[in-house]
Amino acid sequence: MGIVTIGANIGQRVDPTAIAVAETEARVVEGRLETFYRIPHLERLPLGTGYPAVAERVATVAAGVIKKGALVRRLYADCTGVGRPVVDMLPPALIRQHVTTQVWAVTFTFGDRRTEHRDEREIIMGKAWLVSWLQVLLQSQRILLPHTSEARALADELLVYEIKQTDNGNEQFGAFKVGTHDDLVTALGLAVQDVGRTPGSPVAGGVRPGFRPGPGPRRNQPRGV
Repeated sequence: MGIVTIGANIGQRVDPTAIAVAETEARVVEGRLETFYRIPHLERLPLGTGYPAVAERVATVAAGVIKKGALVRRLYADCTGVGRPVVDMLPPALIRQHVTTQVWAVTFTFGDRRTEHRDEREIIMGKAWLVSWLQVLLQSQRILLPHTSEARALADELLVYEIKQTDNGNEQFGAFKVGTHDDLVTALGLAVQDVGRTPGSPVAGGVRPGFRPGPGPRRNQPRGV
């Protein structure tokens, strides 16, 4: 394996935690060097898994890819709903697994911008930016998913992913129907967010996802709009 990035969407009471590992590889497409993302690991933890156990599992996944020869460049963890203290559990867990990498806390907000605060290792990310970038990668078939049940679940999540406009004009992104989740989509987006980074060595394998979001997620508007 080459250079990998890990995305961890930390779950809450009604949402499971999801983990995605993305390995970058360089390919020449129509004379241009493009970055592709092979996804060797995609996982959803059982609903109700405690935060200490989540931190240990994320660290175990990181240690596992390192044993396969990977270099873990960054670990991105969503702290939007759970707060920074939960993300702060990750570095000690990584140390216990003898993993050295940067842990970045990601907070989702409205808008279409992604801002890095390097000193604090924090990222403020507009959900619209994440959705737009995922659309670019999926429509250009630059995400290579494994043949697993989790990958099929991710495809199902994309089918129910929606853009909903609130009464005050803001847009919300996600799966809003009862019984649906978007944790795998978010974990994947966290793992592939390094736009324009120098890719690692080319790696064989992977399969292009057999789905495309088309013009974009479905849009729902409040009544009277």
